[in-house]
Amino acid sequence: MKDFQLPAYFLSYLDNGSLKIKCDGNPSINFLIDGDSRIIDVLDVPIKLDKKPGLIKQLSEGKDLAKNLKDKGVTLEIRYQGKTALKLGRDANPKLAKIVTLSNDIEISDLKILKKLSDVF
Repeated sequence: MKDFQLPAYFLSYLDNGSLKIKCDGNPSINFLIDGDSRIIDVLDVPIKLDKKPGLIKQLSEGKDLAKNLKDKGVTLEIRYQGKTALKLGRDANPKLAKIVTLSNDIEISDLKILKKLSDVF
């Protein structure tokens, strides 16, 4: 299997629409664009992923994306089964998360949900 990366910066250029991804007929991921908000809702991941970086490393790697989104006036909300785990970009309010992420552009909305999501990815 080839390793490739799709740049996440494309999220800031999308204007409207939605995308629903299914696996074996079951909903897996919903993606919705609502004005300046981009929402990714992970419902189920029916595959096992190896070589996962730790949660702190994952958040650190999201700093550039979050800054880019904020500069473009866009918010990316990441949900797990409908519950918000993380916000990146314009509407992020980091509070204590700033200590962990060292970013003004990443908000941890629900640490419990984020941990569950991190376990999946």
